Amino acid sequence: MNQYLPEFPVVLVDFLGSSSMILLSFLAIGYAYRLLREEPRQLLWSYLLMFTLALAAFSVGRGVGHIVRNVLVNTGHRELWLSISPYSGALNTITFVIIAAITFYYHFVEKAFLLLRQANSKLVGAFAEIRRNRDRIILLERYAVCDRMAAKLAHETRNPIFTIANFAKLLLRKLENDEASAAHLRIIVEESQKLEGLIDGIMKVRHDLPQLMKRVSGREVLSELEGISIKKAEASGVGVRVARLEEEFWLFLDIRSLLSGLTELIVNAIEASSEGDTIDISVLREDNMAVFRVSDRGKGIPQKSLPRIFEPGFSTKQFSAGLGLAYAKQILEANHGVVKIESVPGEGTLAIAAFPLDTDEAEHAYGAQES
Repeated sequence: MNQYLPEFPVVLVDFLGSSSMILLSFLAIGYAYRLLREEPRQLLWSYLLMFTLALAAFSVGRGVGHIVRNVLVNTGHRELWLSISPYSGALNTITFVIIAAITFYYHFVEKAFLLLRQANSKLVGAFAEIRRNRDRIILLERYAVCDRMAAKLAHETRNPIFTIANFAKLLLRKLENDEASAAHLRIIVEESQKLEGLIDGIMKVRHDLPQLMKRVSGREVLSELEGISIKKAEASGVGVRVARLEEEFWLFLDIRSLLSGLTELIVNAIEASSEGDTIDISVLREDNMAVFRVSDRGKGIPQKSLPRIFEPGFSTKQFSAGLGLAYAKQILEANHGVVKIESVPGEGTLAIAAFPLDTDEAEHAYGAQES
């Protein structure tokens, strides 16, 4: 006697499974659509929605096919099911082809999207650079106006001040014995000299602003600086010790104005030194910066004066216009440098000027070999 398992549980499980598959397909579509709606620019969510739609089409087709088969077979229409089942299989195959096509299409679009994103980043960077250059141009235009005004003012006041100082000196020689008048005349001479120094500083800044930016080597800068500092120091009986450059590097700046600014730091160190003292000059490559150091063993700068050391007109020295360090700071910062002063009263002063290295050293070295 043959025993058969009841068919109803199998049909029921098949029906429930197919229905669940259809339901889950629509839920997945809804979730994918919600993700895309929250982030419409996200390419991954677009692909996920298309992929989910394709899988849902397969799941719905498969589930409906199983339900229809069970209905037709159990209602005595097996022949009808056998006639339409090939079409159901073909639809499933087509769905798989669509899924594969969507996947390939996504990879193609993703590459194009990444290229567009990179191009967009470059474009944003270019716009930012244009904006920075525009701001620099506006600032340079303002500087140019101030420069012309300062130059005209300096030119117009130089001769009268020079005349006043000369007449005051002449009267001082004639009225040497008149102590009261001589004291007043000395004040006139001293103040006139301060004004002359101020005007010279204005004219010096005007002529020494960076004009020719180019790649220069650290050895070239140090060699030029050594020659200048030795000449300046000899007149004051001060020695100069220049540290050897251990590693070559390249800078992109105006070497003429750079040397003018660094010379002011050296002159400041020489003036702070006594006869027989030695100042030290060195330059080191630190990360992506070239750091110049000028140190002396003078009396140092009071701590209360350090915050004002770069202010135009401020000086701790007698009969000084107070423009040397202010001028040096302006010139060196115009070459993209950073300047600071460290000092300990009674021990000396250290001037530090740091400049960004030229990032295209390899190309410069190749160009030098070719030439």
